[in-house]
Amino acid sequence: MLNKNTLKYLYQDLDELIRQYNTNQIDRFSFVSEVERLKQANKIILDGNEDFAELVENALLEKEYEIFEQMAKIALENAKAPSSPSRVLILTGAGISAESGVRTFRESDGLWEEYDVMEVCSVEGFERNPKLVADFYDARRRDIASKLPNAAHEMVARLKRKYPNQIDLLTQNVDDLFERAGCLDLIHLHGTLTDLRCEECQCVFEIGYKSQIGAICPACQSENIRHNVVMFGEEAPMYQKLQQSIDECDVFVVIGTSGQVLNVAWYTQWFEDSLLNNLDPDEHLDPYFKVVYHEKATDAAEKIEAYVEKFLSKCNL
Repeated sequence: MLNKNTLKYLYQDLDELIRQYNTNQIDRFSFVSEVERLKQANKIILDGNEDFAELVENALLEKEYEIFEQMAKIALENAKAPSSPSRVLILTGAGISAESGVRTFRESDGLWEEYDVMEVCSVEGFERNPKLVADFYDARRRDIASKLPNAAHEMVARLKRKYPNQIDLLTQNVDDLFERAGCLDLIHLHGTLTDLRCEECQCVFEIGYKSQIGAICPACQSENIRHNVVMFGEEAPMYQKLQQSIDECDVFVVIGTSGQVLNVAWYTQWFEDSLLNNLDPDEHLDPYFKVVYHEKATDAAEKIEAYVEKFLSKCNL
């Protein structure tokens, strides 16, 4: 069922994205990625609202946007009602796993320098050279096989175990370090490296850290198998859960993300309190958060845990 404020928020989201893109605060890559998220939220949460769908398509085509101001005024005006009981959304990115040695795209010696991301992480690249993409993800599995969860993974897993119904844990990461830290109740927004997906019957099955070469679907015996990671240019079904958590949670905790794929700065407007932990300052992110820690996630872990504990303990009195 459509939350009475969701349409209003999505109009505002899209309007702000366009403003940031037109003023060069975000690049085309980030703009398209975030609009695709809104497109998914429209499809699943709004159940095919045609007006919003048309706006999204216009945004992707970079058409005129004057209509937004008027439509935002028409959208519902009531403030979001607080959730009961109070809840915390924890969203993590590549930075939390980088400390475990998992390579990221954006670090100075990262995967950007070794691969063209659009050749190995996009639908078009996959269609051009599926073997290159398969080899890329085989290499990513080998990379994480020897990696271990760090203190930040363990801290988040500990909080999730203590407050299973009051913490929504969503990660942009495709590794399994949270699972190895003992946290099985989480959402992987962009898929999982340790699984494969059948192109014939859509069965998702575990492969662990092995190569996908020779893999066969256990459900239909097809050899038409691919990685279980969302590529640029295709739907991300778990974005429906992200939108739901944004709509329902009261506190927003972000660990280790640049905000280039998901516009975490914009999300903060819907939360009573917010915390950001990144290694380096960012003038485009930091001002939007009430609490900011510029340090490694492992160093900030104790403070983040205390922040969440203080909020939830107070709410549960």
